[in-house]
Amino acid sequence: MRIRFYSVLVLSVLMLATPTLMLRGTLQRNTTSEIDGLSRLASLETVSLGTTIWTEQFENTSEWTLASASAAILHLGDSLTLSISFQSKSTAQVVSVSRGVNLPLGQQPIVLTTLAVSKGVSYGIRFWGVTGTNKSFTAWHEGSALQHIQGSGSKRNLLANLVAEASNVNPDVDLSASRITRMQFYVEATPFTSGTFSMTISDIRAKSVSVTKVDSKHVDGNFTTLIADLGPTILTPGLFQVFIGLDVKGSPDLTYVLYFISGTKVTAQGYTYATKAATTYELALLNPTLVNTSPMFTGNVHSTSVVLSAISGIITFFRLDSVSIRFLQAPAATGSPDPTNSREYAYYYFLFLFVIPIATTLLLVKVFRLE
Repeated sequence: MRIRFYSVLVLSVLMLATPTLMLRGTLQRNTTSEIDGLSRLASLETVSLGTTIWTEQFENTSEWTLASASAAILHLGDSLTLSISFQSKSTAQVVSVSRGVNLPLGQQPIVLTTLAVSKGVSYGIRFWGVTGTNKSFTAWHEGSALQHIQGSGSKRNLLANLVAEASNVNPDVDLSASRITRMQFYVEATPFTSGTFSMTISDIRAKSVSVTKVDSKHVDGNFTTLIADLGPTILTPGLFQVFIGLDVKGSPDLTYVLYFISGTKVTAQGYTYATKAATTYELALLNPTLVNTSPMFTGNVHSTSVVLSAISGIITFFRLDSVSIRFLQAPAATGSPDPTNSREYAYYYFLFLFVIPIATTLLLVKVFRLE
């Protein structure tokens, strides 16, 4: 009886103490750290379209180059019309038209295009340029909103920020001395697509950008984009969410989206907001999981910025009230308890190393005495 009692006692203590000793330090706790972005604010910039610096007249066919392995006809009149006949093939097919241009990036040109493309195919616009030392570069990238757009059969307006498109691919190139020298429009068909399709471009023009910079937290005017420069680029691995408090006024049809941009990358995006009748204040949530578009205008490629981009309407007043940038963090070493949780660990050890074993022992003694 005595031997069995001590065996059970020792085994019980070991069973209760072993999880405490073996699992020590394996509990992970996610914590958050926060950066006050408002304290980093360097400037506010308002952006709007300026004067027209170039317009396509659709008069000279020789200025356009047609590239196609399929039957295609290019016609110029009051517009550019590209008629295409795709035969069913097991591979994708592309037809493109391109022309030379001379658009200095120092003028920050925005290309506005009005076009219509048939349903059943997709399309896009691409650009190339040269630096001040005559070195060629590409000014488009996959993933851009200007690539692989589904044709709808109805007119659509495309806006291309040439500086933003070029800097995305060439962040180290001096764009102020560079220029865009070629643009291309293409229509593409997926494998086994067949039929007759068309692209009609009724307007192509380039406009300059009007930028107003203020060293303040608020600005008045008439603009479509607001850029808040938060200084040198913030590394964003582990970015959790961004809360932005702001006051906005604008036209009755104003709707806008907020973006958090680190360098050239959109790292968080908000929902679509509209101005309110009761208050001008908005507390906006930006989340990395919401990123699905990019703004027409962005800040310095070497800075972190908050961009408010109008989808419709005009902004007439903006004030930045707060920027809270939150990151998720976990303890670096899983085997080392967090000293800030010492009371919780002390209670944990005391309970499982002393209280439960002693209570179990007393219970066993009582049971064996009854036997």
